[in-house]
Amino acid sequence: MKYFIIVALLLSGATFSFAQNRIGIETGVTAPIFTVGTSSDAFGYRHSAVIKPTISMDYLRKIDRHVYLGAALGLEAYDFYYSKTQDYKVDIHHTSSYFTITPLLDFGLGRHQYMHIYVSTAMGFVTNTNEVTGIYTPGSYNTPDHSYDSSPLVSGFIFRPGFGLKQHFPINKFWHITLSEGYSVLVTDLTHVANIGAVHPAYLMFKMGVMRKFHQPLSARRD
Repeated sequence: MKYFIIVALLLSGATFSFAQNRIGIETGVTAPIFTVGTSSDAFGYRHSAVIKPTISMDYLRKIDRHVYLGAALGLEAYDFYYSKTQDYKVDIHHTSSYFTITPLLDFGLGRHQYMHIYVSTAMGFVTNTNEVTGIYTPGSYNTPDHSYDSSPLVSGFIFRPGFGLKQHFPINKFWHITLSEGYSVLVTDLTHVANIGAVHPAYLMFKMGVMRKFHQPLSARRD
């Protein structure tokens, strides 16, 4: 957390030395989603997810009339249950949190650019994790016969490209309220447990925040 605050302060201090910038802070909720289907305990996969809070701070520099380039710093979390049943059942209860650095490419739409489309490439570094794996004998799916701490198997680094939408609601010339919705795909494994294999859920984010625009001084603008 302290690293997030330090870097955020450095970014906000550097903002005044640049022209045509946008800096914002957002908070909201996230949830992992899985591509495999659900089934009964007799065979197949089962999973459920818990919605978790998130916070991020982003900086964007205008490089063209409708194009912005920058990055975001964030704190994100995963919390889910996942099981696989074949000859016998194996399940995991997983929680983890990551500090993320996310390069951003943002496109403003229309004359006033109240709607933005962005693409992102989040890189996450684990800050906390807890994972327990349970193993069940056939026909006994309520209580595991054996369980162990599989936290060491959780990835210390994740890479998650994605895209999203952001809506801007101006308060005045410089301040905007923002709403954003994002979807990203985890291309690295979040965890890899024996008899289950690799687990890499996708990720949904819904956030709300404020954004501050910084314009180039009139004396420095081209005629």
